[in-house]
Amino acid sequence: MRVKLDRKFVGVISLIIVVVAMLAFQGAYAISGPADEAEKIIVDDAVIESIDNSTVTAIISGSEIDLFAKGRWVVISDEIETLPWIEAMKYVEPGDAVVAMATVTKGNQTGDVLLGIKQGDLILVRPILLKHCAKHHKHASSYLSFRGALTETKENYMILERDGHRVIALTNGKWIEAGGEEDVTWADVRSEFKPGDQIRLFYHDIAVFNEKFENLTGIKALIWSYSGAILDLTSGTTLSRK
Repeated sequence: MRVKLDRKFVGVISLIIVVVAMLAFQGAYAISGPADEAEKIIVDDAVIESIDNSTVTAIISGSEIDLFAKGRWVVISDEIETLPWIEAMKYVEPGDAVVAMATVTKGNQTGDVLLGIKQGDLILVRPILLKHCAKHHKHASSYLSFRGALTETKENYMILERDGHRVIALTNGKWIEAGGEEDVTWADVRSEFKPGDQIRLFYHDIAVFNEKFENLTGIKALIWSYSGAILDLTSGTTLSRK
């Protein structure tokens, strides 16, 4: 069974993160149906006991549960990338975690599907969870604007905070730094952006997630697709999209 995601939303996000041929997962169990399927998603504390090529076994609410994990995952650590479970599983360790799961029936079989994991700063989510937990996606052909305080810079994204909510802004691609003559990458200029700096972004797309997704990941929104700029209002560093 193959579940096709909302390509206008999830497809663009994942294409920016890394080139992926397919943004759906295929296996014994899969979530399908309209967005109200999100009501069936459970976010809960867990203790992960073991991880293998297809399954995560965890204690959730006092019960041992085998969670189906095969498929493609968005991994958010020092870098955002999409990986098959066989690679993504290497990031997960036995121990305390927060998980998102759903119990799904296919034919006469019922199974528990793992949809997301958070362990410390590590976040793994299935692309389909982005779809089901997105409460709002706004796209503008002209610029949208966002201002927030920088909390962290990572390999291909930054984390901003506003009104107590954390927002991921992707930073991949080539940029032109104000006053410079050569193209730069985020790696070239990342050190110029400091925690606490006030950042203003001019971008085209933002996805705002529901409370369930924020409870799992700590992330309220995702910003991507620039032809505008990233401005550090504190240091004066300005990046324009190449």
